[in-house]
Amino acid sequence: MARAATRVASRAPVKPASRPARRVATRTAADRRSSVSKRVVPKVVPAGGPSTKRSPSAIARAVDPQNATVAGRRVVKLALAVLVVLVGIMMAVVVAQTRIAENQMQLDRIESRIDGERDRYNQLRLERSLLREPARLVVEARALGMQPGVGVDFTTVDPMTVAAVLVATGGVDPELLTDGDDPLREYGDFKAIVGGAP
Repeated sequence: MARAATRVASRAPVKPASRPARRVATRTAADRRSSVSKRVVPKVVPAGGPSTKRSPSAIARAVDPQNATVAGRRVVKLALAVLVVLVGIMMAVVVAQTRIAENQMQLDRIESRIDGERDRYNQLRLERSLLREPARLVVEARALGMQPGVGVDFTTVDPMTVAAVLVATGGVDPELLTDGDDPLREYGDFKAIVGGAP
């Protein structure tokens, strides 16, 4: 029947009309039920304005390209910061090692100068001991016309004379001088122990 109505409608003469012809469609009960369930129910907006959006889940945030870009930037910034810190630490270590090497070279130069001065000191001591050698002194004295002494004569000096000379030349306080003690007795005792050696 629907075919017959369609054929009849297609054979009918076309009248000039301002509106196009509408097709008549038949609806079944199932169609009506599905259209009722598909109706759009308008949302009620509160008077204060639109409601705030719920925050997306952690998975949605991880998948979101904008958040992925921000996370990528953060990782790049963190990596650059770590790189800059590492380069700074390496440069500080290089500078410290350079300073240590310079100081070590300076210490080596000072130690070599100390060794040279020690060698020179030892050489001068050797020359001094050679110059003070008694056999050499005898040879030099004979070259100058000196002769060794034949004997030794000791002369005794009055202690008061020695004291008067000491007061006149050394500034010894005259009140400290006494007639009883010899002021040079200790010196004479020491010379007797040493045996006359200087």
